[in-house]
Amino acid sequence: MNILPSQIPEGSLQSHLTTFQTNSMALIFKLILRLTSLLLLFEFCATSSHAQVSDESLKQDLLKLAQALNLRVKTHDTTALKDIVASEYQLTGPKFSQPVRREQWLVNSLQWSFDSATIIDISLSSWGDVAVFRSLQHFYNLKVGNNEPSATGAWVTDLWIKRDERWQLVTRLSERLFKK
Repeated sequence: MNILPSQIPEGSLQSHLTTFQTNSMALIFKLILRLTSLLLLFEFCATSSHAQVSDESLKQDLLKLAQALNLRVKTHDTTALKDIVASEYQLTGPKFSQPVRREQWLVNSLQWSFDSATIIDISLSSWGDVAVFRSLQHFYNLKVGNNEPSATGAWVTDLWIKRDERWQLVTRLSERLFKK
C-alpha cells in the first residue's frame, strides 16, 4: 500500500521529518564519538611507546634526586633539602601514627648519620608532571641520635611533582625492613 505525501496529515509529516533528523544526528554524533575514540586510542599508543623511552630518562633523573636527597640528609644540608622536598611534604608509613610534616622531618634528619646508602629495585609510573618512584633503600652504619635502629633498609614509595620545570618530593611512604 503506497501512501502519497498529499494523503499524510501536515503535522504528521513534520513529526516524521523531525524524528528522521533526530535519528540521523544521533547516528552522526555516535560516528564522530567513535572516530574520536579511535584517534585518542591511536594517540595513546603512540604516546605510550614514546613514554616508555622517556620514562627511562625520568627514572634516571628521579634516581639522581633520590641520591641527592640521601646525600643532603647525610651532610645535614637543610638548605638543599628544602629545595628537593616540597613545602607540603609528608613522610608516612606503618611505623608512623600520623604523617611527619616537612619542618619536623627536617629537624629529625639532623639526628641521622650513616656512612652510605644504596637505592635498588626501582620502578616508576608517571603521568605528565606526576611520578611515583618506588625503590628499596639501604643505609649502612645508620644511627639516629645515639641509637642504632632496628631497621637499616626500607621500601620507599615517593610521589614527585614537577613544578616550574623541576621535580619536588611531595610524599614518601616508608616501609622499614627489620634486621634478621
